[in-house]
Amino acid sequence: MRAYDVLIIGSGAAAYAAAIYARRYNLSVGIVEKSFGGYTAVAGIIENYPGTPKMDGFELMEKMKQQAVGELGAEIIEGEATLVKNEYHCFQVQSSEGRVQSSGKGKLLLQAKTLILAMGMEHRTLKLPREAEYQAKGVHYCATCDGPVYKGKPVAVIGGGDSAVKSANQLADMGAAHVSLIVREENVDRAEPINRDRLMERVAAGKISILYETEVREYLGGPPLQGVRLNKTVSPPLAEGGRGGVSDTINLNAVFIEIGAIPRNALAKELGVILNQRGEVHVDPITMATNVDGVFACGDLTDASGSFKQIVTGAAQGAIAATSAYRDISQHGRACEMHAVAVPPPMLPAVT
Repeated sequence: MRAYDVLIIGSGAAAYAAAIYARRYNLSVGIVEKSFGGYTAVAGIIENYPGTPKMDGFELMEKMKQQAVGELGAEIIEGEATLVKNEYHCFQVQSSEGRVQSSGKGKLLLQAKTLILAMGMEHRTLKLPREAEYQAKGVHYCATCDGPVYKGKPVAVIGGGDSAVKSANQLADMGAAHVSLIVREENVDRAEPINRDRLMERVAAGKISILYETEVREYLGGPPLQGVRLNKTVSPPLAEGGRGGVSDTINLNAVFIEIGAIPRNALAKELGVILNQRGEVHVDPITMATNVDGVFACGDLTDASGSFKQIVTGAAQGAIAATSAYRDISQHGRACEMHAVAVPPPMLPAVT
C-alpha cells in the first residue's frame, strides 16, 4: 500500500495546479492519471491562458506536469481510480492496471488523508467514423480556446442549445469567414433570448447561416478536416459541387461540437458526494469542499464556475482545493496515521 497526504484524481490543469500547490505546502502528493492532460492536451493552440499568448495545449499540459512532478516531486500513478474504503477521514483507492512512475504494472492500493477530484468532463461526440483522428485537427469543443485559429476560414457549430448559439456568435466575432450553425431540431428556442437575438443579427449580416433539421453524417478529407457530409442537400453559397448547384457536402476547416458534456462522476458517486442536476460535483465555491469530509473537487467536474469552464478557472480551483486540503490535514492530519505512513515528501521552501 502506498499512502499520501493528498491523492489527486485527474490529469488536467486543475489536477496539476492542485499538485503544485499541495507540494508547495510540503504535502506528499499522488496523482492518479488515466490519460495525460485532459481535453486541454488535445485542444490545439491555446491563446487565452495568461502568460502563454500562444501555445499548443499538449505543450502547456507538459509544462504543468513537469512542474508538479519533475520539479516538485508529486508522484504519478497510472490507471483508473476506484473507491475501496472511506472511514475515519481516511480513504483507500485502487488504481486499476496502473504503475507508479517506473515501477511495474499491476493493481495498486492507495491511501490518502484527503482526496481532490479533478476528473473533468467527457464531451458528447457525434460518434462518427474516424472522429478520434480529427481531434484538434478540425474537430473541437471550445470556441473560446480554438476559435481564433480559424480566423478567415469557414467553420461550423453543431448543436442547437444556448452553448451552440453562443459559440456561433463568438466564432463570427472572432473573424471566421463564415459560420454554419447545424441544428438537428427545427429551431433554436432552447437558447437564451439575448443570444438568439444576437445570432439573428449575424444571420441578417450574412456572417452565419443556420441549417435546421440537419445532421452531420461524415467527416471529409485529411485529417485535418476539409469538410462534412450532411443528411440533406444545401444550396449555394454553402453547397460545394453537385448537380443544379446543390450538394450534401460543405467545405469547412473546423467544426465545434456543442451537444453537451458528461461529468466523469463515477468516483464521486461512490464517495457519496452531492451532485447537481447536471451531474456536476457540488462544491463550496470558496473552499472547493464537497459534502464529504476530506474530499475536495475542482475544474470542469464541478459547478464552481457554472458553465464557464476554462483552463484558467480549473487551475485556480485546483490551487484553492489544495490549500483547503492543507488546512484540513493541519486539523485532522493524524486520522490516517494509525493505518499507514504517508510517503515522506522532500523538503521545500516555506510557502509565503
